[in-house]
Amino acid sequence: MNEATLKVTPIESKQPTAPAKFIVGVVLEGFPIQVEVEGKASDLRALVDRLKAIGAEPPQSSRAATIEPTKKSAPVCPVHNTPMKPSRKPGHFYCAKRADDGEYCRETA
Repeated sequence: MNEATLKVTPIESKQPTAPAKFIVGVVLEGFPIQVEVEGKASDLRALVDRLKAIGAEPPQSSRAATIEPTKKSAPVCPVHNTPMKPSRKPGHFYCAKRADDGEYCRETA
């Protein structure tokens, strides 16, 4: 092996990793607030604990509102007695079955 060969370590392996960035939404005395913190998961836990200590509360979850409509079962087609399919129009349904004449069912809900 040649003595003049350089052994170089790529600089990327020596650079520190970027810290994670967390954005936490809270309500403090009725005011919605967004708090940003960079660091490790333990830093996030410390932030949440501190926010709780000063009386901050999580914002009202919009997740419950989006889950409820999906739990609702689809209406049943009165002609074919089968569940209807969701339409592109939110909250509307249509029957995907074909009638005896080959045309699609016109029932909607």
